[in-house]
Amino acid sequence: MKLHFTILFFLIVDFASPEEVLWPTTLGKYFSSNFGENRDDHFHMGVDIKTNGKIGMEVLAVEDGYISRLRSNYKGYGKAIYQRTNSGHEVVYGHLEAFTPVMEKVWRLQQAKRRSYIVDTQFSSREFQVKKGDLIGFSGNTGNSFAPHIHFEYRDSKSVPLNPLTMAFELEDQIMPVARELAVIPLSQNALVNASPLTQTFPLFRDKSGVYHFPDTISVFGEFGFAMNVVDKREGTNNVYQFHRAELMVDGNLEFELSYDRIPFNQGKFAKTMIEYDLKRKNLGEFQKLYRLPEHRKISIHSSDKSGILGLAPGVHSIEIRIFDAHGNKTIIKGTVAATFPMTLEASEIFRDDKVVTLALSPKRGGLAIRDAVVYSFTKYGFADKKVEIIHSEQVKKDLHITLQLRSVKDRILQVIGINQLGGMVDPFHWTDIKPEISVVDIRPDLKISNTQRGLFFQVELDHFVPAKATMRLANDNTFMSYPMNQINPNTFLTEKLSHNIVNKMIYVDIELQDKDLSRETRFNYLLEHVEPGKESFVFSNDRDCSMKTLPGTFFQNSIIWIDRVEKHAKIKDGFHMSPVYQLQPFDLALKGSFQVGIRYVRDLVEHSNLGIYYFDPKPEKWTYAETTNNRKKQILTAELERMDAITIIQDLDPPIVKSTYPGNGGQYHIGDVTKIVIKVDDLISGIAPNEESFSLKFNDDLLYPGFQPIKKVVTYNFDKRIERGPHKIDFKVQDRMGNESNEVIYFSVY
Repeated sequence: MKLHFTILFFLIVDFASPEEVLWPTTLGKYFSSNFGENRDDHFHMGVDIKTNGKIGMEVLAVEDGYISRLRSNYKGYGKAIYQRTNSGHEVVYGHLEAFTPVMEKVWRLQQAKRRSYIVDTQFSSREFQVKKGDLIGFSGNTGNSFAPHIHFEYRDSKSVPLNPLTMAFELEDQIMPVARELAVIPLSQNALVNASPLTQTFPLFRDKSGVYHFPDTISVFGEFGFAMNVVDKREGTNNVYQFHRAELMVDGNLEFELSYDRIPFNQGKFAKTMIEYDLKRKNLGEFQKLYRLPEHRKISIHSSDKSGILGLAPGVHSIEIRIFDAHGNKTIIKGTVAATFPMTLEASEIFRDDKVVTLALSPKRGGLAIRDAVVYSFTKYGFADKKVEIIHSEQVKKDLHITLQLRSVKDRILQVIGINQLGGMVDPFHWTDIKPEISVVDIRPDLKISNTQRGLFFQVELDHFVPAKATMRLANDNTFMSYPMNQINPNTFLTEKLSHNIVNKMIYVDIELQDKDLSRETRFNYLLEHVEPGKESFVFSNDRDCSMKTLPGTFFQNSIIWIDRVEKHAKIKDGFHMSPVYQLQPFDLALKGSFQVGIRYVRDLVEHSNLGIYYFDPKPEKWTYAETTNNRKKQILTAELERMDAITIIQDLDPPIVKSTYPGNGGQYHIGDVTKIVIKVDDLISGIAPNEESFSLKFNDDLLYPGFQPIKKVVTYNFDKRIERGPHKIDFKVQDRMGNESNEVIYFSVY
């Protein structure tokens, strides 16, 4: 009997019914962010509850229990209350402006004891008990917060965050998730999607019943995976949210499942593995993976043991993707994929008059008949033009004869994409009767390297169209390897996906262009370094003045890294630019942890002060300071980064700016009007660090412990009692990350 009672008690403690959990505000059940949203380097572990854009709104205890912890910091949750509930849960109320009067006194005592704004103290179950509905604090905008709101977390007994919308609250919701786009990702070495080795994205079309559909049959070869750009919506707001659950069905069988119910904090760094990080870094949208690579750890969100990596038998297969929100509303996406072998074709002219031209499309490799085709035109310089209408087509054995209006192809290069009898796409063929203006010997090729989860592509772009074949050779002092390049449009050639191991230690990339008896070879120098999880590695720029040192915890998987020196870069508006700009590559590689960078500077700068490494952050479109160490003896700056960004050296000699103060200098105020000190600051170059060393605030020569909101860049101090009538003085100092300092002395009086 005792054993049965213990199990029952455990179940009661760990699960509270939604009806028992109170919404923590009376302002309405609206929120701006929900559980599981991907924040690049972590998941959002709670719900951001709206407070109508105001601070100081009452925050209520959601269950019976006691206050277990009180925290204040410049970063993170700012001022926060932690509650242990009688149901066994831990609840967090974050970004508060103020605690209850009793807890404010406790907080100030802790500040005085520590001589710090930063407080983190815990309490026993006997000290500060609360009932459901009791005042717990007042909403605010402290810590890393962009606007006033309540950050609410609902955790289990072991402090593992749970989804409040499924584990605590039951909110009415009648709106289905919205499916925006589908991505199909080739994963094996020779995999193709619509005859391309690159990731393909597709729009989705919704029918009258609300079901979404693929735009057409998608052709696949080899292993591939799906990813979805899907958001959830709710009534009464324009916000978009993370969906709750996803299922991938192939021919009626479940192949993958996600469920955002619980996420331990130690799994937050795996957020990057849940999205197509490369697409996000390229600003192509946020696509959540419906597959898991073997080298990526299975985490709590993966509710199925199946990987979602698909390798389908030849033929036609049905796909169904189901997306659920927390209330159970379901969105369905349906489509068809045709698994087929790679095919190529050739096009030859068989008829022409003054109005039309007829081309015969013949399968060259693959064996299946060509049943349809799509034709696109390009200008004679290789720029995409338009889709060309096929005015007549006819099947002739395995060939397809297509007739086009002559005026639509005149002075154009045609890209012909055949469709075989299974619905699979055939490698594009380029046809034209244009006589090129220059030959291959006059061409200036440009080489780009693209990284993927499964290998590298080398892409060559020509500045003019010529009918050429392209070959790439990789070499170092001991090794020589040659690879043909496929023409993906008139001016672009692409290698097959090459394993990361193949290009290790290669320093020469030779591109040969050949047309009949003419050829041209161009050499590109790269220092490519193969990297692996669990190992350190080094790579240098070609000029040897920039380096990367990766650490055992930097990578999720094997990859190749390199450094490009770039001439065209984002403008450096403030400070003195002191070095070239280097792009760390691949810029769209998802990293597990940090790595070190170094930039060597010239001897003339040894005596210069306040030199730092800055990286270009694409979100605010700003050069951002990275904590830098200066080794003057070796003339090198070093820093630690978490992303492959562009980096350079900038000198910061400008002090921070005090933009405004309240009270203002020389001001006269009624005794009831001055309840707080508010100082707005800014720094245009290195920035102001969110720590206590950045500020000093005195009121009538008494040292205060002010708060700092790093996003809004506001320093605040709330008086705990009414200040006296008469003259007063505020001494304020602020310094940036480079130690440049500004001082402000404010005199005001109260009547």
